[in-house]
Amino acid sequence: MNISSINTTGTPTVYDNVPQKEPSGRAPEESKPVTSEEVKQMVEQIQAHIQSSNISVTFSTYGDKNREVSVIVKEKDTGKVIREIPPEDLQNLYTKLGELIGIIFHHSA
Repeated sequence: MNISSINTTGTPTVYDNVPQKEPSGRAPEESKPVTSEEVKQMVEQIQAHIQSSNISVTFSTYGDKNREVSVIVKEKDTGKVIREIPPEDLQNLYTKLGELIGIIFHHSA
């Protein structure tokens, strides 16, 4: 990413070799695809961490080819949903929009 600044002559100066930092102050890491095994390990670690509390966390997938992940946080005793991320309405909207996009692009050719 380039950083531009205005020098005294009014023309932009571009610095290509300046490493960018995240808001945490660390340099950004290369993003790599996460394998399903890594996801399972992360889920196990999270579940082990919250085991002693009165909540349960469920991870599930939705969307085209089940590539999207949702998280449901419930009370253990009552089963009452505390929070669903993203909300079920948005999950349904995502799925319907994917279907609509498929219809538009497959039938307009």
